Amino acid sequence: MSAKKLLPSYMNVLFNKIYGNPMLCDILDDARVVRLTDFFATDKLVKSLLRDVPKSAHVLQIGLTFGKQIDAVYSKVQKQGKLDIFDISDVQIDLAAKKYAHHNMTISNHDAAKSWDEKYDVIICYNLLHELPLKTRSNIMDNILDSLATGGKAVFVDIAEPETWNPLKYPLKWFNKLYRPFAESMWQQPLENFCSKKDEFRWNHTYMHGHMFQKTVATRKILSNEDVLKLTKLFNNDSGKTKTL
Repeated sequence: MSAKKLLPSYMNVLFNKIYGNPMLCDILDDARVVRLTDFFATDKLVKSLLRDVPKSAHVLQIGLTFGKQIDAVYSKVQKQGKLDIFDISDVQIDLAAKKYAHHNMTISNHDAAKSWDEKYDVIICYNLLHELPLKTRSNIMDNILDSLATGGKAVFVDIAEPETWNPLKYPLKWFNKLYRPFAESMWQQPLENFCSKKDEFRWNHTYMHGHMFQKTVATRKILSNEDVLKLTKLFNNDSGKTKTL
């Protein structure tokens, strides 16, 4: 594990009361508590996530999570693949070192808003983006997309705007305003709009649990839109010069 680093200001102001409290973290790490806070959608979310994680993949996860989500990913890739994790909370990293002491994974203290060198087959971002300021969110998503190996994919599991008929929509809206100031933006536009290179990727959206959660998968296009336009123009020009014998 890397040397300890200073937390970003948004963490100190908003979330370190949770992630920096070992006693509270122990409570929140209980799988039953996780299911409750996810409105019993946890199993569905993790099952959907695993469909996009090949057994032989080299996987990076941005951020440690409570419950069994990381265990599920590790169980799938441990024999043929590899799992790395980035986090910025010293408390979370120390707790994870104990929790996953018998797991062959690498947990690093690295701020994903800053780039890294290694390429990955799959990069997971699980229930993290809604906690991030917009600039940080954009930086992290761009870094994730830049770090995909050829044929790799980024898998973002996070909140979404519930359907109008969902009775939890308006209570959640007020909860976001009071305690999750960056979450509201997740309701207002698709995730790819936070990326500067969104047109280089194909985006697939799956909504679950009354549209309260989303799984958004980004896969790099073989050809960019600009490449397609250039090839189309070239083909049309060549076709115009062809003579019939």
